[in-house]
Formats: sequence, C-alpha cells, structure tokens
Amino acid sequence: MTALSDNLQPLSMTQLLDRAIRLYRSNFLIFVGIVALAQIPATAVNMIGLWLAPAPETINMNPTSVTEMWLQIFESSGFVNNGWLWLGRLVTLLLVQLATAAMTKAVAENYLGHKIGLFEAYQKIGRSGVALLIATFLGIFLIMGLAIWWIIVPCIGWLSGLGMIFFLSLVILPLVAPIIVLEHRSAGQAIQRAWDLGRRRFWWLIGFMLLLGLFGQIVVTGPAFLSVFAVESIVGSGINTTTSSLIQQVIMLLLRLIYLPLQLSCVTLLYFDIRVRTEGFDLAVLALSDQVDSETLRVTAPPLEKNVVPRWEEIGYFSLITIAFVVVYIALLLIFLVAALGFSGF
Repeated sequence: MTALSDNLQPLSMTQLLDRAIRLYRSNFLIFVGIVALAQIPATAVNMIGLWLAPAPETINMNPTSVTEMWLQIFESSGFVNNGWLWLGRLVTLLLVQLATAAMTKAVAENYLGHKIGLFEAYQKIGRSGVALLIATFLGIFLIMGLAIWWIIVPCIGWLSGLGMIFFLSLVILPLVAPIIVLEHRSAGQAIQRAWDLGRRRFWWLIGFMLLLGLFGQIVVTGPAFLSVFAVESIVGSGINTTTSSLIQQVIMLLLRLIYLPLQLSCVTLLYFDIRVRTEGFDLAVLALSDQVDSETLRVTAPPLEKNVVPRWEEIGYFSLITIAFVVVYIALLLIFLVAALGFSGF
C-alpha cells in the first residue's frame, strides 16, 4: 500500500503533470494503442468522405445575402452531397467516447497498481461509452441553454452567461468521463457530479485546464500547422484542396495518437486529486484491504449534492470570467487597430 498511498496525495499542477507524463511513458504502447483503435477507423471514414466529395476550389466571395453566405459555407464543407461526411462525424463521435472510456479505465487501474492490457481496457468499460455519448449531447444542450441565458436574461445573464459556458466546457465536461467510467453514474448524474467536484476548486481547476490546453496547443496545433505548411511547401502550390485536407487528416491523426492519451491521463489524475483533497479518498483507500482497484472509486463515492444552483459567490466568479473575456477582446481590437494605423502611416 505504500506506493499507492504515495500516489493518492494532494498534488500541485506541476506534480500532477509530472505524474501523468510518467504514467504515460510507462504505458506508452498500451495507451497509444487504445486511442489508435478508435482514431484510425474514424480518420479513415473521414478521409473516404473527403475523397468522395472534394471541397470546391473556389467560393463566391460576394454573396447576395446572409442566407446565401451560410449556404455556400455549408456546401463547401461537403455535407450537402456526401453522406460519408455525416457518417464520419457520427463514427468519430462514438469511437472517441469508447476510446475515452477505455483510456480512463486503463489510467485508473494502472495508477492504482493494476496492470491492464489494451483489449482488457475496452472489455471492462461496459456501457460507459454509450453513457459518455449521451453526456456529450446533454453537454451540447446545456451549452445552448446557457447561451440563451447569456443573450436573453438582462444583467445577471449578460454578466455570467459567457463565464458559465467557459467553465462548463473547460472544467465540467472533461470531468464527466472519469465519473461515468469509475463511479458508474448515468449521463445526467455525471454532469451533476462533475459540477459538485468542479465548484470545490474553482480557480485552481480553471488554471490547470488552461495550462493543459496551452500544452495541447504547443504539442498538437503548432506542429500540425508547421507540418502542413512544410508539406505544401515541398509539394508545391499546385496541390489541390482535397489533397491538402487528406494530408492534414493524417498529420492530425499522428499528433492525436501522441497527445490524447496524455490529456486523458491528466484529467483522470485530476479527478483523483479532487477526491483526495475534498473527500478523503486516500484515507478511505488506507482503510480498505490491499485489493484496491477502480471499483473502490465507485464504492467510496458520496451521494450527489442536492444544491446544484450556483451560489451568488459563483455567479460573481462567472461574471469575472465574462468581464475578463470582454477586456481581452477590447485589448486585441485596440492592438489590431494600432497596428493597422501604424502600417497605413508608412
């Protein structure tokens, strides 16, 4: 139990990232394999869709109405005349949820000291993949509802709506996966439970998820952009839109295979950390026998809190986030305006 008790202790942001990276390195092939089983078929279906319905090379730059503009954007995506693209999105959505469930299970078991294989991880998720898929749609509806709150409700809605959407997307929804997989909650219960956990360390969780997002931009987005630019520079400007899109799909697949396991490892260990800090999960584990596995998380999970309505203090937090977005937006506009005036002066 010594190694396990060393793992189950409060961690700083850097310690949490370090633990996740070490866990990822020691299980590299298994973790990448879990993601690959989902990402490769999904990417293949999307690539077939792009090949069957190439994107148009040119778009009318002078639409006569807003409706025509949106129709052109929709047609340029290929969804109008190609069911493969719709199928690709649906297949991707389902397979990603299955991979997320399997990765969460594998990370939890390995972190608790139980080695688990690639196929065994998928076998042990049960109906978690379906529950995650339902939770994804519920999350979309929640975001839409909060967007209506933000736009329509005067004063409180205008101030807090954007902050609520930001916190839901950045913190709450990522925590749903470990809750569904490890606590066996339903989709609705998982979202409520994620809110129960997330509100306990509001600003710390925002900081960590922003740090993880920045790390993802450095690891995935930056290399993807540079790789596509390098390939197009080597091949030449004669490359068509479809070929460029296929190249991007392959590059993004390779980068996702490397980064997604690390991202999911971080989120799962973050779930452990919240429970250790706020629910005494480490003490509950010490009180049990040596046979501690991911089922212990379900057994020791407390009931859902009854008060799900944000407190006024939390409304103030959401308002601060909204104000911060407005300030950053205005600052960027001023920077662009000053830059444009500077260039026009030469």
